[in-house]
Amino acid sequence: MADAKPTPKLVEMSKLNDGVAEEFWREALLAVLANIEDPNTAWDAKRKINLTFTIQPTDEDRRSAYIAVECSTKLAGVKPAASVMFIGRHEGMPAAIEAARQSDMFPKPNTKPAPVQIAVEKDGTDDE
Repeated sequence: MADAKPTPKLVEMSKLNDGVAEEFWREALLAVLANIEDPNTAWDAKRKINLTFTIQPTDEDRRSAYIAVECSTKLAGVKPAASVMFIGRHEGMPAAIEAARQSDMFPKPNTKPAPVQIAVEKDGTDDE
């Protein structure tokens, strides 16, 4: 009987470079989850995690290659904060003034308003 050649063990992603791909995945997933929880981002925005494996042969014999693992994320951006401004001219120069917010024009009172008591007048008839 001829000696059987051992089957070569293929590279496993989980073991490649001491598990760097899985480490990248975990870190990227944590970043995505934090971005989803951030109330300053759109709740319905799609987030992406990209793991890229780049393999480059080292010579013409094609018997070895460098392999690099990269990870990138695409997170939701911060929601815009909108305001209103009025545009005009002041002393001949262009000018803009931000509109006052209603909360600035009508601040919350420091004290609670006192209840108003309404007096009921009797018309002199006895309804009882």
